[in-house]
Amino acid sequence: MPGRTLTATHRPAPSQYDDATLAAAFRELHGARLHGFAMLVSLGDRRSAERAAGFALAAGASQAAALRHPERAAAWLRARTLRDLHEQRWLNRSTPVDTRRAELEALGVGDAVYRGLAGLGMDARAALVASAIERFDPIDVETILRAAPAAARHAVAQARNRYLQFTSRGLEGADADPVEPAGEIARRVEGVATRAFSAEAPR
Repeated sequence: MPGRTLTATHRPAPSQYDDATLAAAFRELHGARLHGFAMLVSLGDRRSAERAAGFALAAGASQAAALRHPERAAAWLRARTLRDLHEQRWLNRSTPVDTRRAELEALGVGDAVYRGLAGLGMDARAALVASAIERFDPIDVETILRAAPAAARHAVAQARNRYLQFTSRGLEGADADPVEPAGEIARRVEGVATRAFSAEAPR
């Protein structure tokens, strides 16, 4: 019709809808548990945990189609989160111990569990949480730690031993008597992690 200009309305292609839906589902599936992992591994440093987990989720969501296997994707996300936590060490040191303890206490972390986690380095905490709490397969623990099979097994065994040593000590550093059974400690930490993983949705 003369004098009339037609304008086309842009509509996203079906693949764009699919990508957005897949990315949203990816965040929904992995978000809460990844934040719980980051909170425990960072020893209650909420700022660093949220930053690291957020970056990992954004990177993972952008390639969600390639990370369709839930366990492999979860391991990839934790490896990325752990790497970012290492890069934020200057932030980690700025968080007061009292603040860390308060954050973890809100998740159910008591004195013994805190001592156990605080006695470990960041990689050892990641090894403990991934293997003993989240029960990842060895191949996924290797991915998270970026370690060869033998090195990953050694890291997990060492982390568990050191954790048990620290949790069995009294507040003044003396060994408790009797030493709490390892199975009971594991159950306690698993309960803490379950609360952390269900409560730590991105804010």
